[in-house]
Amino acid sequence: MKTDLNELKLNNKGWFTKGNKAFFGDINYRVLHSENKPYLVRLTNAWTDMFDGVKKPHYKINEINNDLSIGHLFDNEFKTIEEVKRFLK
Repeated sequence: MKTDLNELKLNNKGWFTKGNKAFFGDINYRVLHSENKPYLVRLTNAWTDMFDGVKKPHYKINEINNDLSIGHLFDNEFKTIEEVKRFLK
């Protein structure tokens, strides 16, 4: 299944609101594919400032379901987009 970020936003309007983005500390989004399966890749601060007050951006990956809903969040955290791409290969 091929999809892009615009398609994903149309099917998950609540996910991409300014309020939700600010609450979760998301900085930006992109869709990457691995063997024709799409994944939502988020550059986020995701609660990294809870203890020392310093935000630490990193990448997180969510599966994208066949109905274009956003699915399972992988536990892995990645420092660079290159690490994400290697993981998705």
